[in-house]
This record gives sequence, C-alpha cells and structure tokens, in this order.
Amino acid sequence: MRFIPSLLVAAMLILSWSATSPAAPLPFAVPKDEPAPARPAFRAPRGEIPPCGGAPTLVVTLATDETQSGDTTGGASAVAGYACVAWQETGPEAVYLLDVQQDVNLHVRLDAEVDLDLFLLTDCDSDSCAAWHSSEFVVNLPSRAEPYVLIVDGYLGAEGPFAVDLHGYASGPPPGVCGDAVAVVCGEEPVGLDGNLFAQPNQLLADACATYLERGGEQWYAVSLSDSAEVTAGISEHFFDAAIWLFDGCEPGSQCVAFADGAGVEGAEELIHRNLTGAGQTYYLAVDAFHEVQSEGAGAYLLTFSCTDQIVPAETSSFGDLKAMFR
Repeated sequence: MRFIPSLLVAAMLILSWSATSPAAPLPFAVPKDEPAPARPAFRAPRGEIPPCGGAPTLVVTLATDETQSGDTTGGASAVAGYACVAWQETGPEAVYLLDVQQDVNLHVRLDAEVDLDLFLLTDCDSDSCAAWHSSEFVVNLPSRAEPYVLIVDGYLGAEGPFAVDLHGYASGPPPGVCGDAVAVVCGEEPVGLDGNLFAQPNQLLADACATYLERGGEQWYAVSLSDSAEVTAGISEHFFDAAIWLFDGCEPGSQCVAFADGAGVEGAEELIHRNLTGAGQTYYLAVDAFHEVQSEGAGAYLLTFSCTDQIVPAETSSFGDLKAMFR
C-alpha cells in the first residue's frame, strides 16, 4: 500500500476542503509510522459519484461500534481520483452514506488483502474529499442533516474483499479524569514528577487538535493556572514515543487546546500553553504514547512542569525612535 507523511496529508486535505466547501476543514488524525511511497505525480479525472443515491446508509452516533464487510470485485469504477490524493484510484468503489446524528469522533479502519484505500467526502463528488488513508483515520464529524460519504476504492484498479470497522466516541477527556488526575502545583522553579504508562487504560485515541493516533494508555494531571500564567510541560528519560495532550477542563465537552508529538521514540516532547481566559483555570494534561507500552520498564518517564505567573509587557519604541537608531 501507499502512504504519505501525515503532516503532508493534513496540508493537502485542508487545501482540498477550502477549495470545495465554505465550512472549516474536518480535523482528523492518522498513523505516523508508515513509510511514504514512490509514486508518479498525476491528477486523475474527478467528478460526481453516481452510486451515491442508492448506497446503504449507516447511522453514526457516539455508541457506533460496527463492522461493514464487502467486496469490490467485478464492480464498476465511477471515478478515477480524488481531490486529496495525486494518483489514480481506478478500482471499483464501495460507497456508504454516513448519517451523523450527533457530533462525534469517528475511527474508521480498513482491513483488506489488496491495495484498497479509504476516502471520506462531504457530498457525492470526489472533489469534496475531506479525509483519507490507506488503513485508518479518526475524523471529527459535526452532526448535520446531509450525509457524509465513505468510500472504499482501489489504487490502479485494485479490487477485492474488505472489512471496515467504525467506532464512534465523544471528544474531550474520557470519563473519570476529574477524580483520577494528579494535582500539580506549578511554579517558576521546575517541578519533576516520575510516571509510568504501563497498564494504564487507553481511553484517548485522537481528538480535534491531534495530528496522529495515540494508542498508549494515558496518565492524567490537573494543572491550575492563574490568569495570564503560562505552563511549559516536557517529557524526558523515557523509552517510548511520547505525546502530550492539554484540555481546558475534565468535563464532557472540554476542548483540547494543545497537543505535542513531534519526536520519535525516546525523543523529548514539550508543550507550552498560556491561560488567556481572563480568570484562573484548571487544565488537564495527559501523557500518552504512540504505541501501547509492553512492560513497566518501558513505560517510565519524567514529566517536568514550570510556570510563569503572568505576562510581562515588552518595552516598546515608536517608529520614529527606531528610525533614529539607524541614522
């Protein structure tokens, strides 16, 4: 199968969406450990997808947890490509309409022996591609009256049997975070806390702020910041591929305000956030891992916090004063 780097995928999809819809781009996350393929630069013809009208409808809610099996062998190819990829998808398509009845994070995973790919469209036109991957993605879907369109297609004519797993879940921290988080007293002097992800439950796979899927269990921390205070959190002394999440609360509906996963295995991660809410705020931070931690020795880490009390205004100069410095 073909893969491209996740950050490039995100950039391509945002550009694609902005050209086809006035709405904001759909946030989505994909695996990050898959190599990029060598492939020709090619723009296949795109357009309407006739099978959409008679496609089966799948109701999507926070409780969705189902598998759809199918086989594209011997089917017709309605389109040759999509706006979010630069190669031909000339295999037969399997099309599903997604009736999204409440705001949901939807994890879509494809299992196939041949070179099939997943595409999520905002309508029955391959120019409206909003997310894609060759194996899986998590996409944040707002509820709406019109269905989204999920397509299984084949690279360069590939066709064959497949299974698509659909799992819906709510955005924000998982249940229980409010009571389970470790309270952190954050000051200007760094605070170091030892932790371990081994045997922690994996309750957070992706959210609207994330670029990648995170499959490890999470350890949660409650960090209280005064108005205008800034927190710097960093992970070091670890042997796994670490990530950091930061939410503006622990209740359902709390928003992810920062995410860090820029390094690889054993690479240090750092997250910086300033409280600009106008009041004191307790944030909930999670240490996570790209893959499940397999042993206690492999799950250890050091988490450091440092905070500033408030924003210090910078000294300013007039434009005239600046010009005078160069005369």
